[in-house]
Amino acid sequence: LIDRMFKYEERLVPLKEISRRITGVAVHISEEEELLKKWKAKFQGRAKALFNKFGAEYFKSDEAAEMDLPKDNVDGGFQDRLKVVFSVQLACAYDVEECVNAATAKFDAYRRGSAEPKSEFKATILNTVMSKEYDENIESDWDWLWKKYTDDSTSASEKQTIYYALGLVQDDDKLLEFSNYCLDSSLVRPSDSLYILGRSITQTKKGRVVSWQFMQDMWTRITEEFTDALFAVDAYISGVLSNFANEGDLKDIEDFFADKMDSLGPGKAAYESALQSIKGNIAWLKKHKEAVKAFVADDEEDDEGDDD
Repeated sequence: LIDRMFKYEERLVPLKEISRRITGVAVHISEEEELLKKWKAKFQGRAKALFNKFGAEYFKSDEAAEMDLPKDNVDGGFQDRLKVVFSVQLACAYDVEECVNAATAKFDAYRRGSAEPKSEFKATILNTVMSKEYDENIESDWDWLWKKYTDDSTSASEKQTIYYALGLVQDDDKLLEFSNYCLDSSLVRPSDSLYILGRSITQTKKGRVVSWQFMQDMWTRITEEFTDALFAVDAYISGVLSNFANEGDLKDIEDFFADKMDSLGPGKAAYESALQSIKGNIAWLKKHKEAVKAFVADDEEDDEGDDD
């Protein structure tokens, strides 16, 4: 039903709800990398169609060739603008080539200082570039963006946009480097540290693995240094642990915290909630994984038939 609705729906609110549900499945299967790739590929064509219809004229590699974003007016310009932004976000998230290429060109212009990204697209541009396959160019882009984060002239809101993007980088060493920066208050604001560790870096499977290992290695230091930010410790515990989805990780987590329950304090509730999330993820996969596989496989068979 969601697939059929996504193919034909063009109203913004229903599109966002459909996208939310599709993303929900993606989160559940994020531990299954190949299945996740196939799931995203299944909806890529529709994301491309929406981008072509609503966003492509407003989001181009050559900014001079773009149309101006719709403005607020009595004829629904506000909704039209939101639909443009949504279509761009969706297309980049589903790796639509034209959108990714435009985001990359806009990032390059931003880095050169020749063009500041429109505020509506900035997070999408940074996230898209940082999510790309890691190579020397991405390493250089990451380092530049990191310097941007540490620049005193960068606003707090822009720092937040930047640190969420930095956490998407697909390299274990760079993610570990970023994690270690979070324990240096001269580099990362203490108010940002645990949110980076628990929410930014944990956005991907690779990041979750790095963050979980970092939590184990640095637990004593983290709990000692952030005793005055218990609410952030709660978010950190929840962010690192909640999206795991297999029995082996569940056991490792329970074993690690077995002798720490008395010292968790208010964090105990976040830990117990995370355990319930993991168990729920495991149960969801047991119930739905084969159906998702069949759904994707059926789509692949249709594609193969179309090629004949």
